[in-house]
Amino acid sequence: MRSSKIHAGAGFVATLVAQGVAGLGCCNHTISRDVVVVGSGAAGSHAAVWLRDHDQSVVVVEKASQLDAASNKSINVGVQAWMEYKDTFDFPKRMNVSTSGSMQFTTLDYKYVDFKTGSPVKVWTAPSSDAMYPALQRYLDVLEKYEDIILPGFENFPGADAIPDDLVMPFRQFVEKYDIAAAVSQIWDSTAQGLGDTMDVPTLFVMQASGVPMLYESVAEFLSDDVLYSSNIVSTAQRTDEGVSVKVAGANGTLTCIDAKRLLIAFEPTPESLAPFNPDETETDVFDKIEFTTIYAGILRHPSLQTSTAYSNRSPAPGSTNYTVFPTTSQVGRIDYIGGTKDLFQFTAVIADSIDNLIEAGTVPASNGTLSFVSFANHGKMHPRVTGEELRAGFIRKQTVLQGRRSTWYTGAAFSAGFSTVVWGVQQCHIAQVD
Repeated sequence: MRSSKIHAGAGFVATLVAQGVAGLGCCNHTISRDVVVVGSGAAGSHAAVWLRDHDQSVVVVEKASQLDAASNKSINVGVQAWMEYKDTFDFPKRMNVSTSGSMQFTTLDYKYVDFKTGSPVKVWTAPSSDAMYPALQRYLDVLEKYEDIILPGFENFPGADAIPDDLVMPFRQFVEKYDIAAAVSQIWDSTAQGLGDTMDVPTLFVMQASGVPMLYESVAEFLSDDVLYSSNIVSTAQRTDEGVSVKVAGANGTLTCIDAKRLLIAFEPTPESLAPFNPDETETDVFDKIEFTTIYAGILRHPSLQTSTAYSNRSPAPGSTNYTVFPTTSQVGRIDYIGGTKDLFQFTAVIADSIDNLIEAGTVPASNGTLSFVSFANHGKMHPRVTGEELRAGFIRKQTVLQGRRSTWYTGAAFSAGFSTVVWGVQQCHIAQVD
């Protein structure tokens, strides 16, 4: 990857005075930093701490009222565990957050149900351990062949004419090629159900799909006043190789101008979220091609749902019994006892309909109670992906060369696998170039 470090001095400051602050209009405050980080999830929080530890001044712009709003400060419904990846647990340790706790889950009775009708899928049975574990091992053996080009980021991804067919072919074809059908239900339940039609997306993104609150509280304390909460970028006056200048609106109506040598975008790069940064044609040619899935997580109560039971969504369609057909979006993946939907309100309706279907089909008993949500949140855009045709056309290379262009860097799941620890791993490799 090319290095695009900015060594700015008086000339940079003069440029900002002429083009930046003046172009942004009246601001209540002006902040000058080495790096402005937009987004404070797993990627943004880690990046801000790393940069501060390496003597870079930072400011973080976060639209929520707390760091990593997706994990929720009081009830964490979005993250159940961190995946161990190389030495990335050094970050929680750096923030004095323990990673030694054990995961304890209630033993559940699994019911496999078609949530569209509420009826049990009686023909569907889970694969035996004797079939599933060897299939998972075969899957792992193939993944290990490609680990160096897809993890932690895409820096080593080959050019369009050298991409392995295994990564581009639909996952359905990959499953058949390597005889791993017995592993697919485990893959789907664990990580891949948010991919939409999982069986038809390029295998690369299934492979990539294969934090806790205390951490973000510690990061918030460490960064202190260098985080602008409940704030949004509203306009960009300058984003060139000479630096960036943006205007930020706070919840109380105050406007803050930020002048920085570099910009680090630590959110999923959807067209809507990138609009205030005035992306040019080279950038939109990449980001407009990415498809995302909106993920929701929550805790609900309904007296008809049975204790110690998990209801897993399954398709009754032909092919489901050989583990190659699964529900597609928009859908409820699972409802567990724990001791293309556009917004949160629509998705709560999808959940309500699913429970009503369970009751009407007699899968769960009728009751006089009503559905209530203890906690429910939009976990955000996840599982970024493009078509196999775009991969073959060199999409990954077009994406990675954006790093450092116009003093802008990108981090997060769109540039690595969507696990916090893997994101931290890729940042350890290339954030030094933002330094």
